Amino acid sequence: MKHSLFKSFFACAILAIGSAPFTCSAHADEASDFSHSLTTDGAYYFKSDFQKGKDHFAKVTGPFDGILARTTWKTTYTIPTPLGENPLLAKASLELNGSFEFTPLSIRPIASVSFSPLPFLVLEAGSSIGTGWNLLGFKGFCEYKNDSYKNLTPFSRYYHDHWLGATFQFDTGALIDGDWTHVILLANYQMIYRDVIGIDNGKLWAWQTTEGYVNGLGYEFIALLGYQMPKLVDLIGIMADMYGFYRNKDYGEYASTYGKFMRVDFNFLARLALNKINSITISTRIASRRSFATDHKKSEDEPHLLQTGREWHFDRIAFTWERKF
Repeated sequence: MKHSLFKSFFACAILAIGSAPFTCSAHADEASDFSHSLTTDGAYYFKSDFQKGKDHFAKVTGPFDGILARTTWKTTYTIPTPLGENPLLAKASLELNGSFEFTPLSIRPIASVSFSPLPFLVLEAGSSIGTGWNLLGFKGFCEYKNDSYKNLTPFSRYYHDHWLGATFQFDTGALIDGDWTHVILLANYQMIYRDVIGIDNGKLWAWQTTEGYVNGLGYEFIALLGYQMPKLVDLIGIMADMYGFYRNKDYGEYASTYGKFMRVDFNFLARLALNKINSITISTRIASRRSFATDHKKSEDEPHLLQTGREWHFDRIAFTWERKF
């Protein structure tokens, strides 16, 4: 699987840490109301050729391998739902979220609901559906046939996903007063079902340039360790992102190549708080992908190769700009 441009919705949402689940419970003290945000993601990807062998690091072999562009409008309605007079229970809140995501390769409406029964816990469920197309050689929406990815017709096939998740979040500033005592800990686990209507189970497809997907139930675990401070650069941190499938047989005839693998990425990030409504998050990413016993040039060759390990590589420099309304 080659993650040349886009990642999953949730990983990018956590990367834009200004709108991550850590902030959800902060709305509990506010009156029921609507809030809006506009988020723009951009990234520059470096080329790193595939190398055969067992676990290893692949060096950068070229200055350019792609770009990312995405804009998401999000509207949130927050409802305070206090569960008692205890300070912890009194901050419980429910959020109803509606988003619309647009990229040069796809469009997708997204709906979710999150509940914060305690300040350190967020429960979430959501769904999305969208369609895509291919542009300038980028595989926005494809099916793997006859050893290559073939374009799917937009608005005749639809991608959809559904998820359940929970986030544990903790700030040491809640125990130690002061502007310089905020060590942020966040752990998010999600069960995610992805599917393309009209593609049989066990068949490979690509969505938003990420190849090697199949219909099925997967998991994603995201962990963040950060430090927050009262400066222009108000947050620095490191984030680990892990994703895989529960069942190898979801990959059908490609189970021996694709099934027993968990993608692992590490992001190093810094957020600039420009003012109360604007923030920019800048990050770099070390990503991992499968490595194989034989050399290959194209990711389309991978379904027929023997997987032998994990290949790490320097992947991208990215930014996320968020504006709140």
